[in-house]
Amino acid sequence: MRGTKTPPKGVKFQLPVDGLVIDDNIIQNDDKPRIYSLISAKGQTEITLSGTKKLPSVKTRDSHDVTVQIVGASGATKAMHTTTLTEGKSLSIVAVSPWVKVPLSTSGAVSNDTFYEVEYGVKRRNQTRTVKVVIQDMPRRILMEALSHRGSTVWAGGISKKSLPHPTLKETVEFPAETNKCNLFVYDVLTSIGINVAWIEHGKAKFLPWMIKISPPLAGEWADNERLLASWKVESSPLPGDIGAYAVTYSNASGHVGFVLTNGVCISAGWDKIEVNDAGFRNASGNAVPDDHDFTIFRRYKHSTPR
Repeated sequence: MRGTKTPPKGVKFQLPVDGLVIDDNIIQNDDKPRIYSLISAKGQTEITLSGTKKLPSVKTRDSHDVTVQIVGASGATKAMHTTTLTEGKSLSIVAVSPWVKVPLSTSGAVSNDTFYEVEYGVKRRNQTRTVKVVIQDMPRRILMEALSHRGSTVWAGGISKKSLPHPTLKETVEFPAETNKCNLFVYDVLTSIGINVAWIEHGKAKFLPWMIKISPPLAGEWADNERLLASWKVESSPLPGDIGAYAVTYSNASGHVGFVLTNGVCISAGWDKIEVNDAGFRNASGNAVPDDHDFTIFRRYKHSTPR
């Protein structure tokens, strides 16, 4: 596409001091911490990086405004942290960015410069975090649809919910009240954007034993690496738009399934509402309690014709 830009292989940032951009660079995943020193002398504050590289100086003031900001491909900026350095004081800024640029096409290009920013919850900790992701193509469509339902109680466990009609079978299935509906949320989101999700046999009809009952895949079936292979690849590490799942035999569920926003963040149907949080990643992040489980599998849409 014309105007499409390839994102940098890392996170582009700037360090303005008193409005003057002192450093304009790209942080790679394996970069060491960047340490800046500001020392006043003869009316000018000299700035060095890691004690050796000299950067542009600024006029000495009683205090300096220091900012760390992310830069998008179009040049749009978003401040991560802004603070004041006063004379005679030292200042430390730990810029651990929760913002991730993730190219998902085979060419590595993104279709626009729009970041999607969303806050998410961390279980049992009074924290709110922010994740910022660039996505495109089918993964973008999946996540934009899923995120449009954030906070919705339509898939709450305490109420009944009818599935969207299957695009081929033209049938719906009723999920009664007092049932978990994380798998129904996944099915409804995918169906609403035109992905044909294969239904799976789940026993016989209650009053017509010779008739097979089929319905959307359960969480445990999304977690089964031998299921749904016609349309969904099996992956061990996540990208935005993947379906994360694990299988655990609960009294009222076969596990949990949801959409990966980025590594460590999931949007899925909880008991009360659609939530963006760290479900499926809590053991890896250290936020787990004994009844928590991490996703064991990630499913990526093949863009093939489902069978």
